[in-house]
Amino acid sequence: MRSSEIIPITKTFIERYNLIFLMHMKIRSLFFLLVLFVASLTLQAQVEFIEVETLEQMKAAQKKASDQMLMLFVDVYATWCGPCKMMDREVYADPTVADYMNNNYVSVRMDGETDFGRIYASENELEGYPSMFIFSDDGEPVSKIVGYTATEELIASLKSVNEGYRKIKGYQAAYQKGTIENEAFADYISVVRAMGDEEKAEELASEYMEKVMEPILSDNDIRVVAFHMDLDDTWWEGFASDPDRIRRILGEDYMLAMEKIYNNTLVKAIEEERIDLISKMANKLTPLVEEETGSWDLRSLPFIQYYYYTDKTDELISYVDERFARDRKDDHRWLYGAASQITEMDQQYRTEVLLKKEVDWFAACIELEEQFDYYFYHGMVLFLLQDQDTAMVSFLKAESMASSQEQKEMIEQVMGFIKHQ
Repeated sequence: MRSSEIIPITKTFIERYNLIFLMHMKIRSLFFLLVLFVASLTLQAQVEFIEVETLEQMKAAQKKASDQMLMLFVDVYATWCGPCKMMDREVYADPTVADYMNNNYVSVRMDGETDFGRIYASENELEGYPSMFIFSDDGEPVSKIVGYTATEELIASLKSVNEGYRKIKGYQAAYQKGTIENEAFADYISVVRAMGDEEKAEELASEYMEKVMEPILSDNDIRVVAFHMDLDDTWWEGFASDPDRIRRILGEDYMLAMEKIYNNTLVKAIEEERIDLISKMANKLTPLVEEETGSWDLRSLPFIQYYYYTDKTDELISYVDERFARDRKDDHRWLYGAASQITEMDQQYRTEVLLKKEVDWFAACIELEEQFDYYFYHGMVLFLLQDQDTAMVSFLKAESMASSQEQKEMIEQVMGFIKHQ
């Protein structure tokens, strides 16, 4: 595998960025790779944050939350973190976010790399920057949010936590007494999961599946098992036998559940190096989501992810080349999707043999049809290979093809950044 930490990296990468839906790769993410770590953004936060640097200050903030009967929101950032700066500029400065948080939370922020910040991060099992921890008014950990979170998503999460915590207290009392009914037990698990406490939800789901699950899945069973299974589980065939029923029971959570099953299965396949599970994902899971996504080739995506995260570089290159030569011949959109997916996954390692191959793949796309995206990615990969002169040729071509304001701003800033190196 690519490193001894590949499985945690895989879980974080897959779940945080929802790779099941990441079929058309956004150029903005690669732009951030080059620019955000040196960008100096002006802090415009309207959220009334208390800056905390010591344990005493944190205790004072918790007391303030307790006195006002509000939940405590703790944002842990790093000064070098690009997504943290994006949160400051795009999210915490949003009046809607500021209004909701200032009225429903006591908000705290801290640098996770100060002396106290490191201790706090360790105690709360920080996974990455930014991380947002939510506590009840009496200091009980309630939920956490990891990574850049857009305005609407953050507000929805914070509202869900507020409402969910009240529900949890009621379910928790019945659960601890041993009087909780099956439907309420399923509700309890759903609320805990929705609030982001995956570990607790997993623990409760395991108990439910051991003590409550029926041979033929009930509606309550489906609500639980949908988020705690993979395609290797004995329940899969019964679960997947009636897609319309699953959609009806899960409602708006249907795609979230399919994503979770995808992620669970992919991680298991990588951990155990089981290509048979990848084939099963392509053939069994994909048909259940194609109608909803209408996206880039979902049957190819798990193979590309599997070969990359098991460090099977030769197999990965062969897979893309053979598919493009055989059943995807001259399909430049497919090749672009595959190549950009690999570029995104390889941001941390920047594997030279893959980067060189990506140059060829994007060049092949350009040969078939000239598009802004193709030239931009071609230039980005060349830049990562430290071939700045050739990269500028591609960027200049992309500049000439930029049509949207976003494209124009991106190419202008990237070229400005390169010229100053």
